Amino acid sequence: MITKKLPKILISILNKITEHKGTPFLVGGMVRDHFLKIDSKDYDIEVYGLNRLEELSLILKEFGDINIVGVSFGILKLKTDGIEIDFSFPRIENKDGIGHNGFEVKVDGNLSYKEASRRRDFTINSIGYNFKDNCFLDPFNGLDDLNNRVLKHIDDKTFIEDPLRLYRAVQFCARFNFKLDNCTKSLCKSMIHLSDFNSLSKERIFEEYRKLLLKSKKPSIGLELLNEFKLIQLDIKTLQSIDTISKYKRNDEKYNLVLMFYFISEILENISDDKRLKKDILLLKEFNIPKIYLPKVKNIISNEELISVKFDMLKNMPLPLVQGRDLIKLGHKPNKEFKIILDSLYKLQLDGKIASKKEAIEFIE
Repeated sequence: MITKKLPKILISILNKITEHKGTPFLVGGMVRDHFLKIDSKDYDIEVYGLNRLEELSLILKEFGDINIVGVSFGILKLKTDGIEIDFSFPRIENKDGIGHNGFEVKVDGNLSYKEASRRRDFTINSIGYNFKDNCFLDPFNGLDDLNNRVLKHIDDKTFIEDPLRLYRAVQFCARFNFKLDNCTKSLCKSMIHLSDFNSLSKERIFEEYRKLLLKSKKPSIGLELLNEFKLIQLDIKTLQSIDTISKYKRNDEKYNLVLMFYFISEILENISDDKRLKKDILLLKEFNIPKIYLPKVKNIISNEELISVKFDMLKNMPLPLVQGRDLIKLGHKPNKEFKIILDSLYKLQLDGKIASKKEAIEFIE
């Protein structure tokens, strides 16, 4: 039962909306992940039966802080009990400009669930749970596609209106190990040649790559699709390395991104301006294993495991035994040779030739 997975506070909110003649639906990732047996905290509620956003706002205000994301889109965000919940009204979107924001939006609480769901990207994301009537609605046969592990778009016309959906298709296939429907694949290929495609920001593209790499057991599924779309060019060896290195991911997003993008850093140049991430990758590529650590890697065969171990070493390098203040105490005046002396001592330390500050000072004297 999907309601058993919901926080108590959300159940209270849904009951309150129902008391005020609204009909709340759980939609999007939460419902999809329920059928995929994946834990999800993606709380999206679409409210039918109310006429104005102000009505919904009045209902929600007793539960926490409300942020109106966009009146024109009929979206509210509620923060309560340590969770964030998105509330929206059913709407129809018509393309009237370029880019992600180039839509005319018609918000209408009296739309049918099928009418409102047509704007969504894939059938697996159009399944809704009617909280009031305790039933699922599946207007575009998303459950069949979930069972058949096929990613299929809903509407030819609306699908190509948002070029980001190509990247969403790729990352969903990788995350859930789905096959991309042939008709959907053809539409994706056609989108590349539309003017809107070049309007996508780096940030939005990077976010889809981030999900693809961090949430997939086998990221190569998505990367192979991008290869097929001729948006990237990766050989089989690189794709295999990406799948292997994904096994060394940890509960540290920044750490994982360095490991994953290490093998495809040329892609990162075109989709991100994150200087810290690029610097960490460059440092890892240039990092030579200190002699004191060589015993730890002598039995490592896999290049991917070696990269992971090297990154651990890089993030946990020992502090220098001797620093500038130590040279000053010995009577040395700060000058150009300071750095040369300190770098030389640190290299000797990493080579295992000195193991204490005393040995280092004796070496200087």
